[in-house]
Amino acid sequence: MLKKLVVLDTNVFVSGLLTPHGIPGLIIKKFRERQFEIATSPRQIAEIKDVLKRPSLHRALPRGTPMEVLRFFASLKKLTKVFDPPPLPWDFKDKGDHFLLDLVIESNAHFLITGDHDLQDLALIQKCVVLSPADFIQRIT
Repeated sequence: MLKKLVVLDTNVFVSGLLTPHGIPGLIIKKFRERQFEIATSPRQIAEIKDVLKRPSLHRALPRGTPMEVLRFFASLKKLTKVFDPPPLPWDFKDKGDHFLLDLVIESNAHFLITGDHDLQDLALIQKCVVLSPADFIQRIT
């Protein structure tokens, strides 16, 4: 059976690292168990790294997390499908999220998982279903 291809918003990645026992952490765990595949891009990887460098987040990360993050990123390119989509014209108010929309289209992802309510309001991007982390967990378990 073909595995589902998922785009995780940066907020889901970061939340999964901050709260490994929360729903985003469970999503990362399910990914590591190979229950689905993740599509990402060089731009998203750079954004995640930049977010994790913020002093407020660095203090909030559990002990040992920086090493876990380094291991995660070392394996990220091996475990994910990396796409480098061209920018597309979008009529979406948050220009900072356009790269996620580009990634969804380029990768033909089945799901976009995000905590961003504006993105969730889109509900569907071509054939890609936009879900909250909690809704996605319900769907795959």
